[in-house]
Amino acid sequence: MSKPAPTRGLPGHRLPPSAGWCFVPAILLVVAGCVADQAASTNSKSANSKKGDTSDNSQTVSKGSQDDNRPQEVPSELNAAHILIMHNQSARKPPHVNRTKEEALTRANEVAAKARQEDADFAALAREYSDGPSGADGGNLGNFEPDAMVGPFSDATMRLKIGEISAPIETDFGYHIILRKEPQIVLKASAKHILVMYEGSMRAPGTITRTKVEARARIEECLKRVRAGEEFEDLAREYSDGPTSIRGGDLGEFKQGMMAPAFDKATFECEVGKTTEIVETPFGFHIIYRYK
Repeated sequence: MSKPAPTRGLPGHRLPPSAGWCFVPAILLVVAGCVADQAASTNSKSANSKKGDTSDNSQTVSKGSQDDNRPQEVPSELNAAHILIMHNQSARKPPHVNRTKEEALTRANEVAAKARQEDADFAALAREYSDGPSGADGGNLGNFEPDAMVGPFSDATMRLKIGEISAPIETDFGYHIILRKEPQIVLKASAKHILVMYEGSMRAPGTITRTKVEARARIEECLKRVRAGEEFEDLAREYSDGPTSIRGGDLGEFKQGMMAPAFDKATFECEVGKTTEIVETPFGFHIIYRYK
């Protein structure tokens, strides 16, 4: 993702360059340059060959690798699911996460051991344990370019075989247990959106003081005006709290799986030339217009 310098971030919050900070692509892209050292492959375990091995309860963690130790052939796209265990020092942690870093590592090792058990359901474990926004979708991140994620996460993923599960990988966001998957053929869409945030919604700036109830009322008012035939772009400039509001809410083209699950689902189920109903994500309330 000649190409501009990548913005890297947390797995589970990826965004196209035009989306700014308003989504959880699979990783909200914001942090670069995390400390990395050893290859994730030295601590990774195969979901096939190592299942049932739960004897390793030690504090195992890998931080990825230096760029000069990355695989010689870097794939154009990766696909993975992950379970993120955050701690009280994690970047972009939600308010309810207050466990210490040591407690998070212990929890991550316990979850990794569960993930490597015979007949383990990685998606179910992600839904139960992950602190990342992709947890609700079974930890699925979909396809992503290596540079879309922070270095240690991408490097660890590249060192895994398809179907292999990593030991906990440390990034600024916490500890990740990664399952590498086969890249999928994905659809693309182009859309515009109006985002109404509220105090406490993900990435809401300090200037946002409205309550969730007030935000819902505001987006409902906006939807009525959309349905009445007013220009979507003009309403985006008036109502939207997202960084794309100055462009009439235009997100440009993005791949399926790049946006927050609810946003992604609504967009790709919407007919071209149509507008969705109100869509709720961790960022607030959206109205989406799909134009391609």
